[in-house]
Formats: sequence, C-alpha cells, structure tokens
Amino acid sequence: MRRLFFSILQAMCTLLIVAASGQLLVAQQQLPNPDDFMKPDDFSRILKDEWGFLKDATDDFLASTSKKTEFETTNEFGERVAKLKAAYINKIENHIKEKKFDKRVFGVVVKASLDSYNADTQQYLIAASETIEAPYDIPSVRCVVPPNPYVILTDSVNRGFRTSALRVRFSPGYRWSVSRDEAKMAKADEPNIYFQVRFVLDVRQEDMVKQAKMKMIPTHISMVSLTSHKVYWETDIK
Repeated sequence: MRRLFFSILQAMCTLLIVAASGQLLVAQQQLPNPDDFMKPDDFSRILKDEWGFLKDATDDFLASTSKKTEFETTNEFGERVAKLKAAYINKIENHIKEKKFDKRVFGVVVKASLDSYNADTQQYLIAASETIEAPYDIPSVRCVVPPNPYVILTDSVNRGFRTSALRVRFSPGYRWSVSRDEAKMAKADEPNIYFQVRFVLDVRQEDMVKQAKMKMIPTHISMVSLTSHKVYWETDIK
C-alpha cells in the first residue's frame, strides 16, 4: 500500500513539473522581442554608439600604423601592421558577440501615411512621414545602406550643421494594390499604421584598409497596425 502511495505521489510530481515547464516555455515564447518594434530615436542611439565605437577603434589603429618608424625595417613594419590589424579585428569581433549583432534584427517603426486611394484602379498611394537620424561619413568610418528600392541614406547640411538620416522612400511613389473594403479598414486604422523596417547591423571589418564601414542593411518592410498587429502589406528587401 505504501509503495502504491509513493508511486502515485511520484507520478503527480512528474505531471506538475511537466505542466510547469510547459507554462514556462509558452511564457518565454510569448515574451516580446525588445528589438521588434523599436522607435527611431532608440535605433538612432544604437547607430551612434556603434559609430563612436568604430571611430575610436579605427582611429587608434590607423594612427598606430600610419607610417614606419625611424628604426624599423619595412618587413618589421609589415609584421607590426599585421599584428595590430589582427588585434583590431579581434576587438571588433568580440564587440559584435557582446552586443549580439550577429543574431539581432532591429524592427524599426516609422509613421506611415495613406495619401490617396484610386477606386478605379484599386490602388492606395502610401508614403512614410518620419525619418531615422543616422551617423554620417567621416574619414575613418563610412556609413552604408546597400542599394534597394525602399530605404535610402541621405546627407544634408542645414545652417552649418551636418545631418544624416535613414528614409523610407518610394520612387516616385508606392501604389499599394488593395481592395476597397481593405482600403477603408486601413484608412480607419491610419493613426496606428506604421512601416516596420527590419535592419541588420554589420560592423565586421575583415576587409578594412583605410576606412571602416558600418552597414545598415534593410531586409524586410511591412505596413502594420501597432494596436492589432495586422499586417496590411509586406515584402522582403533584396
């Protein structure tokens, strides 16, 4: 009788552990990704921090390898540059692992506007009304957005201050093919509709010679409601 009691008790404990583990797994799966719906200002801060890190690391490397010293042979200089380059690359790779840039995807949201609907062609002219402040090029760091149809990097000078920004831009304008009922639904939801642009940040420097590159690579764009998370339109960026 005692053996049966302990067997039942053990089985009940096992069931409780399995149930608790399942609840924990579901809770973990439901946790929101903090990078998934990022505000432009938050993404800008990450970009500027990485730009500053690359600038400091690259400036130090270039300053220490800019010329051969007086009592250094050409071969010795080449060996010293190679060692310092390896240390520079290793420093950046460790930084990438620490920040998990090799795994992170940033889903940045910018406000979308539904400009006008053509009921005859069933097309909606849509645009983005917000930009993402970004770092600008300097001699030791170049900021790059690979050519693509949806996201560009612009540079301008206003009242003596240089600014750079990531913009969602359709050229000349994007005409979203959508049924009239769906268009009406989107128009009613317009205050909540944003473009979500997914970015990968690539700061690897294996090929760096005289200038580091910070690549801001857009991989996907969607038009989504931030309240219902309904995706109205989406496409991969290639």
